[in-house]
This record gives sequence, C-alpha cells and structure tokens, in this order.
Amino acid sequence: MKFRKSKVAVALGFGVGGGMLLAAVGVHAQDAPAPAAPQADIRVEVTGSNIKRVEGEGALPVTVMTRKDIERTGATTPMELLQFISANTSAGNVSIGNVIGTLSFSTQTASLRGLGGGRTLVLINGKRVDGTAGEVQGVQGVNLAVIPFAAIERVEVLKDGASAIYGSDAIGGVINFILRQDYRGGEGFVQYGSPTRKGGGDQYLATGSVGFGDLAKDRYNAFFSLSYTQQNSLDQNQRNFSKTSFLPDIGLLGISGNTFPGYISTGGIGSVGYPNNCGAANIAVTDPTLVGILGARCVFDPSQVSGVQMIPDDKLWNFFGSGRFQINRDWQAYVTGLYSRDQTRFQIQPVPISDQFTYGPNNDIFSNVTLPPTSPFYPHDLAIAAGVDGQPLNVRYRAVESGLRNTTDTNENAQIVAGLKGTWKQWDWDGSFFYSEGRTNETLNGGFPRYSLLLPLLNSGNVNLFGPNTPDISAQIQAANYNGTTFDGTSKNYGVEGKTTGTLWQLPAGPMALAVGGEVRKESLDQVPNAVLATGDVAGYGGNVKDVNASRNIWAAYAELNVPILKSLEGDVAVRYEHYSDFGSTTNPKVSLRWQPSRAFLMRGSYGTGFVAPSLYQLFTPQIGGASPTGLSDPIRCPVTANVGIDCSTQFNVTFGGNPALKPERAEQWSAGGVWEPVPGASLSADYFKINLSGAITNGIPITTILADLGQYGGLVQRGPVDPNFPALPGRIEHVLQTYINLGNLHIEGLDVDLQYQTPQTAYGRFAFGLSGTYYIRYDAQATDGSYVGGVGTVYGAVTTGVIPRWKNYASVTWTQGPWSATVANTYQSSYVDASTDLNGNFRRVGTLSLWDLQGGYSGFKNLTLTLGVKNVFDTNPPVTNQQNTFQLGFDTSYYDPRARFVYGSIRYAFR
Repeated sequence: MKFRKSKVAVALGFGVGGGMLLAAVGVHAQDAPAPAAPQADIRVEVTGSNIKRVEGEGALPVTVMTRKDIERTGATTPMELLQFISANTSAGNVSIGNVIGTLSFSTQTASLRGLGGGRTLVLINGKRVDGTAGEVQGVQGVNLAVIPFAAIERVEVLKDGASAIYGSDAIGGVINFILRQDYRGGEGFVQYGSPTRKGGGDQYLATGSVGFGDLAKDRYNAFFSLSYTQQNSLDQNQRNFSKTSFLPDIGLLGISGNTFPGYISTGGIGSVGYPNNCGAANIAVTDPTLVGILGARCVFDPSQVSGVQMIPDDKLWNFFGSGRFQINRDWQAYVTGLYSRDQTRFQIQPVPISDQFTYGPNNDIFSNVTLPPTSPFYPHDLAIAAGVDGQPLNVRYRAVESGLRNTTDTNENAQIVAGLKGTWKQWDWDGSFFYSEGRTNETLNGGFPRYSLLLPLLNSGNVNLFGPNTPDISAQIQAANYNGTTFDGTSKNYGVEGKTTGTLWQLPAGPMALAVGGEVRKESLDQVPNAVLATGDVAGYGGNVKDVNASRNIWAAYAELNVPILKSLEGDVAVRYEHYSDFGSTTNPKVSLRWQPSRAFLMRGSYGTGFVAPSLYQLFTPQIGGASPTGLSDPIRCPVTANVGIDCSTQFNVTFGGNPALKPERAEQWSAGGVWEPVPGASLSADYFKINLSGAITNGIPITTILADLGQYGGLVQRGPVDPNFPALPGRIEHVLQTYINLGNLHIEGLDVDLQYQTPQTAYGRFAFGLSGTYYIRYDAQATDGSYVGGVGTVYGAVTTGVIPRWKNYASVTWTQGPWSATVANTYQSSYVDASTDLNGNFRRVGTLSLWDLQGGYSGFKNLTLTLGVKNVFDTNPPVTNQQNTFQLGFDTSYYDPRARFVYGSIRYAFR
C-alpha cells in the first residue's frame, strides 16, 4: 500500500459545528489536463516545500482540510475553523471576543504552538498576506477576517517551522489557505444560527460563487465569490457564567472602586445618594472577610451593566476573484484578487474618572474629581461625622451619564497577485507581482469624554455625582464626549518573486530535484491618530496615542535540494538568505529526512532555524498610557493600607509603546515522528516537536502575572514617592510597564498525535473515526531574573490571553449512507492552574472543558444540500476562572464560545 494523503494525512475528528473527519485528500493539479495516456504520477507542490513531488506523506507534518471537511465543521470564519487544530492554541490568540482594551481594532489572529500571530505565517495560495494595519498593544499577525471563507478549496497547516522555505518568521508554522480555481458552475449558500439561550448572538451567512471557462477547451477560467456574515451582539449579563465580575470564593474581584453613585474617599465617607447607597451596577461589600480587604463600601461590577458586550456586532463582506489564461501548451497567465470589509461595533462599561488615573500629553496629570463645600450635593452631615466638613471631598467617579464606551472599527484589506508560470526544458517556473494593503479606521460613537471639558464640569459643584441630574446638566455631560474618527492605519506589503524547480540528475534511487528562487518586497506601516489623541485628552481611550510611520525593505534568495539517498530514504536540504534594511542579514537552513522501509510504515525528522525581526510597530510606536483591567491589587501595599481605588481592587495606569533597541528573535526547531498504517483504512501518526526561541519579544505579560510575582517582574512596576503615612512601604504603583522588551528564552516541547479509521462500505453505511491531539511536555518562559517559569497547564504568562493546556484534542465519528450523513464530535481541553490565587493565597484549578457537537445532512435533492447542526449539544457552561486579562470575566473567551448551545441550519444549491 502506497502512502497517499487520502490514507495518512491527518484525517482527524473535529469538534464545534458537528465535527468532521479530515479525509485529507490529495492535492490536485491546477494546470491544464495532462494527455489521457499514458498517465504518469502527477507531481504537485505541497505546503512545506518548493519542490513538486508525487503526492503523499512528506518529511514534515501537514494537516489538510478539504472543502468538504470544512463544511462539516459548521465553522463560518477562518478564526473559528482554526480552533479545531490542536496545534493552534488559545495562548497568543486574539479575537473580537477577547479584547484587552479599546485599542484592539477587532483583530482575529492565529497562534500555532501558542507563539502568537507574529510568529505564525499565513499564506493565500502560497503567497504572504499583509499583517493588520491596526497593530497595537501586542496584537500582531494577519487578520484572519481577510480570508474569503466561501472561496476556500482546502487549508494546509504545516505544524513545523518553515523559515527556509517561506520566510524566516515562520517559527510556529504555516497556514496556507488554498482558494478555489478551475471551478465551473454556480453555488449559493445561506445559513442561520441562534443560541438556544435568550439574549442575542444570532448569526447570518450568505455566499454566492460562480466559475466559468474550461482551460483545456476555452484556454481560460474565471471564478468569483462574494459572501456576507453578520454576527449579532451578546451582552455579558445575558449568561449566568459572565453576569458578574465579583466571585470572591474563587478570588475573582474584577471590580472597581470608581462607582456611580461616586465614592467619597476623603474621610472614608463612602457612597451616598441612592436609597440603597450603592446603585444598580454596584455591589455592597458586607462579608467580614471582604470588608477586611476592601472595606465596607460599594464597588462597581461592570458585568452587570446592560449593554456591556462580550460578543460585539460584526458585519463582514468578502470578495474573491481569480482568472487564468492558457497562453500556449507551456505558459499560463494568472491573476487573483481579494477584498474584505469587516465592521465591528463594540460596547464596554462607562469610563472611570478619579485620582487614580492620569492623562495629558505626558500622561502625568491625575484626573481628580473634587466636590466643593459650596455644592448643593455636598453631604455635610456625613462630612461632619467624618471630621472633614468644609473640605473639598475627593470623589472616585464612574461617568455613567457619559454613556457606555461605544466604538466602531472598520478593517479593509485587499490583495492582488499577477504572474506567469510555465515549463521550459523540464523545469517549472513561476514569476509574480504581489500587492496587499490593509486599512483600519476607528470611530468613537459615545462614552469617551474629553478631560478638558468634563473635569471642570464635574469639579464645578453643579453636577450631582451621587444621583440623577437635571436634563440641562446631563446635556452638558454628553456634550463633553468626543465623537468621531480617532484612528486611521494603513499597512502595505508589495514586491516581486520568482522561482524554478526541476530535476538535476536521475539517481538510482530517483530524481535529484532542485528549487531556487528569490523575492524582493517592501513593508510599510502608517498609523495616524486624530490630533486630539496626541494630547491625551480623551478619557477611556488608552492614553496619548501618537503617529507611527515606518517602512523596511527585504530581499531574499533561497534554494532547496531533494536527494533520494535510497529507494526508501529521502533527504531534503533548504537554505534561505534574507536581508532586512534595518536588521541586516540572516541565513536559515532546514534539513529533513524521510524513511519509508515498508509500504505501511514511514519515519521522518527535521531541523531548522528561524529569525524574527521586530515589527515596525514594536520598534517605532511612541509610548502611550492606558489602563489595566479592573479588580487588581498591589500585593505589598494593599494588605496594609486597604485603600480601595489606590492600592486595592483598582485599575493601574499602564504604559505601552515601542522600543527601538529591540533585537531580533532567533529560533531552533526540531521534529521527529512517523506514520503507520496497520490495516487498510487505518492510520496512526505521532510527531515530536521542540522549539527554542531566544530573545522573545513581548509586552504582553499579564498584569496579574506581574503582580503575583514582583520578585520576577518587579522591574516592570514604577512607583511614586514613599507615602509619609506608610513610611515602611514603597510608594503607590503609578505605572506598569508593558513596553516591548526582549524578555528571554522560550522552550517548547510536545507531541502531536493523529488517529484515523474508516470502515469499508456496509449495508448500514460507512463509518469514519478520527482523533487529533497535542500534548505539551514543556512550555518554559524565561523571566526577567533569568529563571524559567513553567507554562504548561497555566494561563500562559508571556502572552496577553490564552492557555497552554497539557492536552487538547478533537474526536469525531462520521456516518454516511447514500445522501445521508451525520457527525458527532467532541472537543476536549484539560484543566489548568488559574491565573490568580483565591483569597486564601491558594492556586485553584480551572476545570476541564468537554463539548459535544452534532451535525446531519441530506443531499438527495438535485443540486441541493440541507444541513442541520448543534454546537455544544448539552449546553455546557465554561469552567469558571478568575482571569482578569480581558474585560470579559468569569470565563475565558480565548477558547469558549459564550453563545453556549448554538443551533444552525443551512441550504446549499450548487450546479456544475
């Protein structure tokens, strides 16, 4: 039995959307049909190599998802689809559902091996895709929303570094989206899905595709696809697992001392105004243990506020077109183009304004709110009791009357590739020009007041800081908001590339093949915030945002040699030389071996190096100020001062920004494994991987991690002068540094396993069983003091979001019988240590997550396919966590869909 992708390439079970069996079929040639006879072995190019070869398992582990496989998942976006790849972890994974602040720009990125979007290379038809133009605060990589999901023919995921083949930055691996070509006919598709729980989260999808022209007869083929997806919002208070940010039993104190009614810290008066003394969105602290930590007071719980979203409103348009013309028997011209427009409207809690936040051009002015004794709202009786009557009172205030912070992000991306390819004297060649551009725009719709307008009003004494105001005062508060465009970003990536591949010699064991090529490209990033942001005058936006204007030139040359050493042993050697205009040159080799001693058994291994230059944003963005999530405490001062809003259950100022002194990251990668087919229809593969990354660039160490281990990360905390009232303590935390640094080394080891079995056809149909999983042996990050911190089974400490689970897998059973099909699938992730300790100082474990999905289909009508599916059949809640690295609390949005049980149905009409 000869190894073919239909037998051994990954064919695994998937989960969400009904799951699937990855019946990873072979890659079909895209050129004009070969003569009918004699039929030779077709050689094709597969992700991970530039050399065409007879299809089958290679020396590198590649997961292939066909279009049929993708349809069976029920996924509607590339982001959702990649959640089913165990090598793609939630650590470093950014989506519109796990934003860390207002400056997120709704980016969706992949994260192979948990290394983030900046180290995961994304290709379309083998061509690089431009990164996000809204790169901010550690969000890097390609925005997956640009991928035209309806036009995907298959997805190839290389789970091994490919720096020598595609670019030195392919450390975590490569995701190659192969889009449809050579398609003739038409197709229409509509889908609607809705959670079974109330509160929103519905989704609509419609696509249309058409292709015409036969390359063999007409000498041309054209294909066009258009799709629209609408995701409706879901509020945090619409789910029982996210309706509160205050779960003291597990150590979740995601609350704020900035409240409405305002909290008077002078004399410890507290909240006044409403009859219940707290207000609708606040919680009264009465438990004696919590009173000892927080004081007897009111605290703000953002998750209770109506309109605060964990899934935003999102509208996505995608267009893809391709055309090919057969000039003659050997030459072909081609062009592909895509355009996407993703518009996201997102709402979070009203902005806090108080003496714990700074603003201004240098982010050094505290936004104090004081109530003068001449105000009609001055609480004289309480002030007398506190011994502070006649003094201005400091108020920590939540600007509820300014409204929810409401933003609209618009991301537009376009790419065009045009080229010629053909053959000449048994050598294949391909030359092309490529241009891609991304544009990001953010508009503020409400809830973002200007300090220069609001603070004088709040400090005038005319505003009731503890209850409703007159219509005139409310109108003045609203008039202080800044509404309009705040940010425009543009990124570009363009250049030319060419390559050729062919046979050098015919050796006894087979042909010795060579591929050589090169490329020249230019990258640029321009981010232009509105002038008002440079002054740091917009509250709740993230500080004094400034321009970024930078570019670099890159040229590369590469070669790959495939040597059949023996009939059963094949070696592949590749090397890539790259020159960066700002970081000099780098040379990265790749060596791999493939040994197949029998038809049923194969072994493989590889070694390579990588190099990641700091991004233009990481280097050149000016330093800006921002605010952390709520509910954080200074572990040194809080136990002594119990000062809520300054040291306890508060938000800290955060300093983001670039670092021109950054050095490149360097990596070494190893892999070894094998594939075994014990009986027809069955396969087992296992691959060991190891990555050593040195000089890892990060600004994403979660603040909870920093505060939990000041011995390791204390250098990232800036403090003010010593308070005379507490001379034995260091000063209050004024800023937590999240500027980019070369943190240290990262050591990763693990094992990928794939199992598959497909029964012969029986009277009861055919069954297919699949399992894919990743087991992490180690994920150790070097801290600032040089020691290593284990990350397996934890909320990973060197990225902003996500988890490195010890074990993650997808399993499925698929049944087909004539026009009927059904799939049941399970997704599983092991438990892990929570982000923070409980209130007793003990680390707790976040439970395992096991979700079941079901999908059924019928294709017995001419040209028509009907599908019905259920994601999360048993309506399972996520495991509870005390993570506070995002604004969505109570669960982890990086790996759980808060829609919970989700029912969807679709109709597909296609004709050829």
